[in-house]
Amino acid sequence: MSWPMNNPNERQPWQGGPVDQPPTAGASPIPPYAPPPPQPGASGTQAQPGAWGQPPQPGVWGPQQQPGVWSPQDTVPGPSHLPHQRPQLRYAHWGERVAATLIDALLVLGVTIVVNLVTFGLLGDPGGLVGLAAWAYVAWLNGSRGQSPGKALTGLKLVRDVDGTTLGGPVGLVRTLLLGMIGTFTFGFLWVLAVVWPAWDPKKQALHDKMFGAVVISGHQPMKFGKDLFLP
Repeated sequence: MSWPMNNPNERQPWQGGPVDQPPTAGASPIPPYAPPPPQPGASGTQAQPGAWGQPPQPGVWGPQQQPGVWSPQDTVPGPSHLPHQRPQLRYAHWGERVAATLIDALLVLGVTIVVNLVTFGLLGDPGGLVGLAAWAYVAWLNGSRGQSPGKALTGLKLVRDVDGTTLGGPVGLVRTLLLGMIGTFTFGFLWVLAVVWPAWDPKKQALHDKMFGAVVISGHQPMKFGKDLFLP
């Protein structure tokens, strides 16, 4: 009688311990790992877009605009984290420009009268030359610092429409001289038209502003009357 040969690697019932069973067909011996669902507010969870705690998106306060295009809001002074305290710049209305021009005219007239009183009998009547020189200096201030005395007192500023910089003294002088020539050669008709043009223009520009690409901005801090008004 011969005994069947046993597999030496197979555990026999008399050897003790559980007997290995063949795995069931189609079943995985290790169950797949399923992570627990995240709890609301738990540490390590990523905030959803727009949720509280998300860092602010890059950008500047106020409406976005294309690079290289200037708008009156670009030169608003003040802390960027306090937008409600920043003054609003806008194109100056026609009435504001008239008020600033009247102030300049009164100052020029006052200088002319004082010079005439002081020099009367010595230099004849230099009022005309003094008046022209005073208006030329006002035009220079409009270009060099963007503000004549009248504009500084009313919070207006003359700047380039393309980038918000000042025109420069010589350009400001030529701008005013061109306006005077327009009035002289057209018997005052185009001068009146150029002066009232800001009343309906979208950017409140006069005709001589358009020739030099300039705009007048309102909303700057008005200056107090003093010697600083007349410094270039």
